[in-house]
Amino acid sequence: MAISFYEKGELSSGFHGWRVVATIRGRRFQKYFSLRRPNTRIAQELWHQYQETRARYYEARYMARSAAIQYLDFINKEHSTTRPHRGVGFCGVTLGIGTGRTTSSEVCYFSVNKRGAATKFYIDEQSSLSQAWKGAVKHWGEVHGIRPKDVSQKLTEVPHPDRFKTLRKHMNDHEGQDFPASVLHHVYAEQRGQLKTQKVRETTKERLEEDELLAMYANLERQVSEYRS
Repeated sequence: MAISFYEKGELSSGFHGWRVVATIRGRRFQKYFSLRRPNTRIAQELWHQYQETRARYYEARYMARSAAIQYLDFINKEHSTTRPHRGVGFCGVTLGIGTGRTTSSEVCYFSVNKRGAATKFYIDEQSSLSQAWKGAVKHWGEVHGIRPKDVSQKLTEVPHPDRFKTLRKHMNDHEGQDFPASVLHHVYAEQRGQLKTQKVRETTKERLEEDELLAMYANLERQVSEYRS
């Protein structure tokens, strides 16, 4: 984004006034605001103020448009420097595997990155995959000034555990790491719990139909009544 003023006689083209230039997503925009009056009935000072105001307006307009596009790209695209299999679909948060809260074990985590500093949200016995994601996204929203509605949307986009499985394989195969399969244990904990709950429900449904549940309730009620009498 740039705004330049050219004095009369400074350019060989004869133009004098303001030039506003902006490059947005690789596309170049520019506008010229000449101090050459359309007719002599307009006061020179008034025309000068008018053209300068227009130039400042378009500069601000281009800046606002650029900022809006940068923001949308930030929350909807991964940064160009994001390393393989670490992206989550937007900038500022990446997947990682490494030392956990203690130096004795390695775990998976979400890293919230800003200005070379990183805050890690570990997935371990203290924090599940969805809990770590919630903490990471909320922190991401705070440090990057993300709108609440966009933070709320990202909270629903918990990465699938298989994303860490793929990252582990890539790091072992191409980055010289040797992470054991156990490093993924806590990442899949919630999924294992959900499958177990689903299995119990299916088993219970097969054994206890609605009529059986009613019969059990009636029998229990009869026993309580007999005991009271």
